[in-house]
Amino acid sequence: MKADATSIPSAYQQAVLRWKQGHQIFHVLLVVMNTALEVSLDSVRHRDWSCVSSSLQRLTVLFNASTAVMKYSADFPRHLYEDLIRPSMMPPFLSPGFSGQLNTEHHVMLENFRNLRTMLMKELGEVQQWPADLAKAWTSLVKSQVYNRKHHGLVCQKFVDGGTSLLREFYANKPDLSKE
Repeated sequence: MKADATSIPSAYQQAVLRWKQGHQIFHVLLVVMNTALEVSLDSVRHRDWSCVSSSLQRLTVLFNASTAVMKYSADFPRHLYEDLIRPSMMPPFLSPGFSGQLNTEHHVMLENFRNLRTMLMKELGEVQQWPADLAKAWTSLVKSQVYNRKHHGLVCQKFVDGGTSLLREFYANKPDLSKE
């Protein structure tokens, strides 16, 4: 018997919808974050501190939005994640060790952010030495990132004891091939 949408309980349908929509929105946010980071990097190269400050403020809003999307995506009971969502991210549906950390845009965002921090420190020194508006925008962005990471960790812990990702689980269980 083939299952159709009417035979799947609405709670499961809602969980899948939230999970998919949330991750699709997050992907769009990552693309916009990367654009704002490129603008920031270019503005640092041109020493346009006003533009850098505006870009950092935009990034703060985007990080806050991604935190809200993360909460939306995971707003369903743990058993739905265990029964449906997590298995859909494992073989035979996806390769072993699937992880959002493998997302290209996420990797680019992290790399661009590290580059931005390095460039700002090289150009201006410690944050306390920066123009006031820029220092305030940077501090707000860093706080937003900390808040984002904290809530991502809480989402992971909500669904998986210890918050172990599929990628970490994969590497923990992978045989040591160097001994063969």
